[in-house]
Order: sequence, then structure tokens, then C-alpha cells
Amino acid sequence: MEAEIVREVTIVLERRPSRHPWGTDIWKPLAVLDEALFTDGWREVEADSGCHVFHYGPVPVTLHRRLGEAYDANIETEKPALWVMLDDEDNEPVPYRVRGVTLDPYEAMGVLDSGEGLVERLPVPASILQWMVGYLKEMPEPEQFRKRKRVNHKGEEQKFGKIPIFEAGGRKQEKPPE
Repeated sequence: MEAEIVREVTIVLERRPSRHPWGTDIWKPLAVLDEALFTDGWREVEADSGCHVFHYGPVPVTLHRRLGEAYDANIETEKPALWVMLDDEDNEPVPYRVRGVTLDPYEAMGVLDSGEGLVERLPVPASILQWMVGYLKEMPEPEQFRKRKRVNHKGEEQKFGKIPIFEAGGRKQEKPPE
């Protein structure tokens, strides 16, 4: 079994005008396409009545054998998901840089906790879900937890006539002020 496998996808991002007086645009990842389109950065593919749709690809989606527990947690939910993670950047036409696409809910939670950029939960395309399940089936069962045997600790050996601090007389006691 390989330590990690990679699949390339394309991100679909939408910009629509905001009706809020303080905002100009609303940016939202709409989907992840299983096909890897080779775009040179963000490419506008559709503009319709103020809405603009952009593609960005290819973006790697990586599965690593040490993250099997995270992928299992994702699959065991009612609706398995993948997360598109974008970082803020001052670029035109899209003010985001792609951080990545992940199937690991814990990684997405860590990025969400940072409060920076944009993280969107999207449904997993069926072909990517089958790819992930196939990889998980190949994964060996994790090692069972084994408790270590307790080893009795011998106390510190007294050296040079030093009195331990936890015994009477081991610390100098300050005299109360007169």
C-alpha cells in the first residue's frame, strides 16, 4: 500500500453582488469537479446578470495512510464532504489564493479556527468518494492500544548531604517580619 495517493480536481467559485450596504461581492465555492482542468490561475468561465463563475485547476487532493481515522470520521457522517480552503490575497479578478482541497475534517477545522480566508464544505463527488473508500479498504487495521507495564520509580538518591525540599528542614523558612 502506498503511503499517500493524489488525485487532481478543479475548484468552481462564484462571485455574486451583495445586497448588504457594507459589502460589494459574495464569494462562494460552488463545487469541486473530478476532472482536472488546466487553467492558468483563476479563469472566468461564465458571467450572467452580475454573477461570475471561475475555475481553478488542477488542485491536488491527497490521501495519506496515517489519516485513516479522519477519513473514516468523514465517511461515517450522513453526508461525506470535502473542504475547499482559500487564503485571502489582493489579486484580480479573484481575491483568493488556493490553499487546498481536503477530505480531512480535522484539517478543515484547524483552518476554520484560524478565522482567515474562506473554507467551504461541499459534497464529495461520487467518483472521489469511491476512490477514498477504495483506499481505506486497502489500509491495514490500526494497531490496538497496549498499555505499558508500570515500572516502579526509585526516589532521588541523596548526594552531598543535601536535604530534600519535601522533608522537614529541607527549605529555609523565612522568619516573619517583626
